[in-house]
Amino acid sequence: MFFLKKIQKSNIKRTKATVVLLGAACIMTGIYAGCSLLKEPADPNGSAASSVPAVTEKESNYMDYVAGISVFDGNVSKYETGPYNENDICEYILAGKYVYNLFRSDEQYYLKRIDVAAPSRSGIAQIGCKKDYSCTLSAFGVRLENEDDVIFYDLDMNEIWKVPNTKYYEAIVPYKDSYLYLEGDQLYILKEGQKEPFRKLNLPDYGILCQKVTSENTILALTDNNMEGPYNFYVYDVNADTYKTINEMCFNYYENGYFDAYPEKIRIRNLSDEKEQEFENKYPGYIGTSYYDGQKIYFSDQTDLTIRTYDPVNKTIATLTEHEFGKYGVNMLGVIGKEVFFVYAGQLYVVDTTGCTEIPVEEFNIILHGNRDDLERVIRDKYSINILTGDAAAKHILRNVKCEPFNQETRILYTLKQITPYIERFGKEFFDEFRYGTSKGLYVLLTGHTEVTNDGAKIDAGGVAFREGDKFYIILNINNEGLAKSFCHELMHSMEQNSDASKFFPDWNKYNPKGYKYADSYAQTSDDKYTQWGSSPEDVYFYDQYSKTNAMEDRARVFENFVGVTKDECRIHEYPKLKEKAKYIKERILKLYPSLKGSDIFKNLDG
Repeated sequence: MFFLKKIQKSNIKRTKATVVLLGAACIMTGIYAGCSLLKEPADPNGSAASSVPAVTEKESNYMDYVAGISVFDGNVSKYETGPYNENDICEYILAGKYVYNLFRSDEQYYLKRIDVAAPSRSGIAQIGCKKDYSCTLSAFGVRLENEDDVIFYDLDMNEIWKVPNTKYYEAIVPYKDSYLYLEGDQLYILKEGQKEPFRKLNLPDYGILCQKVTSENTILALTDNNMEGPYNFYVYDVNADTYKTINEMCFNYYENGYFDAYPEKIRIRNLSDEKEQEFENKYPGYIGTSYYDGQKIYFSDQTDLTIRTYDPVNKTIATLTEHEFGKYGVNMLGVIGKEVFFVYAGQLYVVDTTGCTEIPVEEFNIILHGNRDDLERVIRDKYSINILTGDAAAKHILRNVKCEPFNQETRILYTLKQITPYIERFGKEFFDEFRYGTSKGLYVLLTGHTEVTNDGAKIDAGGVAFREGDKFYIILNINNEGLAKSFCHELMHSMEQNSDASKFFPDWNKYNPKGYKYADSYAQTSDDKYTQWGSSPEDVYFYDQYSKTNAMEDRARVFENFVGVTKDECRIHEYPKLKEKAKYIKERILKLYPSLKGSDIFKNLDG
């Protein structure tokens, strides 16, 4: 997601000058963080609880992605949860014996409570607000917000508190027999429609990510308001008034407490007896959303996109589904008895875990289909791309780029599977363009955490693209969620580094607002004007603030968002100015890389 801009001496299409690092400007691609709601259409014809041990019919666009879900000796059931279209929101939580589903239809919000023992359509409550409110769901209840007010409801849709909307981080959580109200750095107790000061937090301006409530205590996961980053995440124990640093991506609640699942260790804290356990993490894969039932961790496995359990004591795993869940992944809600509840593509599913077979962790690699060496060999021999990992990759890293070596086989294979379809779409002739004359072609370095130093600031990177000597390099942070988009983004940078950039897009500024100038700085925070977050669709010239950094980043952001996404994910047609930029990028690329005329990489733009 970053490119390192080098001094070029040639004015012909291909630059053959040796790259010099001294005094080079470092230009970096955006750091993507945050969460987005699933917006895919659900099956409009589904029943309240239809059993689908092996779905084979394409009942709708949604069903295209779930065909073939199965388990070993159990079954998968689908719960119909509401009338959605692709522009509606859809959120789920599991609380007690109920799954709660918040959705919007016809500009109204609805909260549906599903009794997992007897699912039905009863219990749908309409929330009294129109489209000018945003609405979110948590384990506590529902939060409504517009420009004027913030309103809090419990899960029975009883209004708890209404306040003027003056601060984004305002939140309410239960505490013992009352509620805590967070406003800035001050906690209040809500009693009989009034608030009374309770405690001032040690550090200012916190926001609640999530919370765990028991009859006697409340534990909060908090983030500070460091808008420049990096963000800091903490667990706050209300009773003890103490903080602990956590890894926000690994933090999870379960029925009796919370747990952290780090690559090296797993830490579990039971809130009922205040005991902590720590285990060495022997699981070799990459854990997505997860849940702990007191014995095993249930998780969506991001190495091959299935659902599994992991026993940290006995070091065994079990596979609950054979289906690979594709681009959507799985949102794990929790476990009740022997049933695991998860959300896939906007729809609720439950897996009966009966009959799952456990295997030792050491034998896990047999589950992944394919072989890393074979796949690397195909990429190298067919497409002239060299894949480097671990110490071999580290030898090529620039001095202002710091990368953690990565050697985990399952995650590397998963990454290769994510980017190989895009390599195939670009084709051999395209990648041969990086091996002209004495040039030795494209190298893809798969690394762990990647950090770039620029103007004295250290910035986390999802990817980096640079040219040095006779080689072109793309660094991919293997832990980044958007691998396909990152690859396409960096490949766009590589195309420009493989050409005379000033002549590659000579008319680019014509597609920006009149007189517009890029920030040309990563230290300077831009605003949302002309972006999808700050303008109407017809006035959107840039995807986000990061696109306004410089022209190369702008082009790479446009490119990744119509090439590195599926048709359903592509929103380029909603923004006329961005679509014009995309069409110009296509026109120029086809002039310099005519081999792509037969490729389908532009199908999202043309369709």
